[in-house]
Amino acid sequence: MFNESPQIKFMSLLFIYILSLSACSDNDGLIVEKPLRPVRTIIIEIPESGRVMEYTAVVDASQKADLSFKVSGEIVELLVKQGDEVKKGQVLAKLNDKDIKLKLAEAQSYFDKAKADYDRGVNLVERKVISKSDFDNLTSLYATGSTQLESAKNNLEYTNLIASFNGVIAKKYTENFQEVSAKQSIFALHNIEKVHLIIDVPESVIIQIPRNDTSRKTVVLFDEIPGQEFPAQFKEVSLQADEVTKTYEVTFIMDNPVNHTILPGMSAILRGTQRLNNADLEKRFYLPSNSVLKDSDGNYVFIVESIGEGKGKIVKLSVQIGEITSQGIEVFSGVSSGQYLVTAGVSKISDGMTVKFN
Repeated sequence: MFNESPQIKFMSLLFIYILSLSACSDNDGLIVEKPLRPVRTIIIEIPESGRVMEYTAVVDASQKADLSFKVSGEIVELLVKQGDEVKKGQVLAKLNDKDIKLKLAEAQSYFDKAKADYDRGVNLVERKVISKSDFDNLTSLYATGSTQLESAKNNLEYTNLIASFNGVIAKKYTENFQEVSAKQSIFALHNIEKVHLIIDVPESVIIQIPRNDTSRKTVVLFDEIPGQEFPAQFKEVSLQADEVTKTYEVTFIMDNPVNHTILPGMSAILRGTQRLNNADLEKRFYLPSNSVLKDSDGNYVFIVESIGEGKGKIVKLSVQIGEITSQGIEVFSGVSSGQYLVTAGVSKISDGMTVKFN
């Protein structure tokens, strides 16, 4: 029998020990599982009430006009200043009317002669003293004189600038004793007893609103008037979308509050609530804004499907979104009630990934 030396026995035992350590290390790598990433979720539910929408609105006058003279001339009186309240029919400014009065006198003289000739011509043509064509010429001159006289009278009236409605002088464009041309703006007149609130609404929201919707409750809020809401009513909507933003201009109207001064150009928040029936409610959800993502294919969310105790599978779902509201982002399709929506860590997960899920 072959007898091993002590050195050979030691080397053999050392080799076997190293192999066993390596085997244990490889075995450990096979049985140790990498911990799953936990995710935070909420259950998607049908909203219990109507949608609440908020828009930034711009205040505008309910009526506004740039007032101008219909004739040219020199301003001799500006009877109001910026900020003055005026009444319909009130004289706001006057032009020098000397030349126009002279033209009126000439027109009156021409008319008087033409009328006298016409009156004589009526008798003469009946007696056949003058021909029918001569009488037609007298008739034409009489009509021309009447038109010129009426025009001269109107021009004299046009030397007074009249307020076309009750309002406030918002701006004065010129000064006294300046020469102005016809149609040149002199004052901007605004009616602010009622004011308009103008908002831009995306097509995704417009298409969801019934044309004869009367259930909407709308209020206006101003940052400078905390704790107060002012009721507003729908007035009109533009039927043509903006070419760039694809939004529609919607106008609401409200009474200007007595205890505050709301002026055109100010900003406000317009908050509207639309009561929906059960069928409409089932068609939309309101999801946290941080849960809705977007890539080259469009908007999407991640949900979790349970695949065992404490485990779930990430599923990517494409969604159609609407407006951002105080309740969250409006979602019309792609998700269902009862699904588990991922609300945190969405940037660190991907479709098909297994996660820790309660």
